[in-house]
Amino acid sequence: MENTNFAGKDGFIWWVGAIENRADPLGIGRCQVRIFGWHTSNKLKLPKDDLPWAHPMYPLNSSRTFSAPQLNEWVVGFFLDGESAQQPVMMGIIPGMKVTWAKNYKNHMNDYKIYIH
Repeated sequence: MENTNFAGKDGFIWWVGAIENRADPLGIGRCQVRIFGWHTSNKLKLPKDDLPWAHPMYPLNSSRTFSAPQLNEWVVGFFLDGESAQQPVMMGIIPGMKVTWAKNYKNHMNDYKIYIH
């Protein structure tokens, strides 16, 4: 059977998420992103170390200058593997949008609060 679950074939899955780790062990600019609606905000159920690494998308003008987004900044991207959602690609930053993580003691879980800066 032919694999049809990839970007451009069976749909293009956009996402928005918050940067949780920018220390890429491969040094190629990847970040771990908690993607809203795909990844739970509960960091006990899904620790940041278990988030997939999102690859940066560079411009076509041969520029290789890249600076990883800052922690908690919002990024927009897409999944190369469609609904499997394991190969995220970051396309850009949404300026002024950040996430502040707060402890929700009532539910004993971590929740995010959204602030516009």
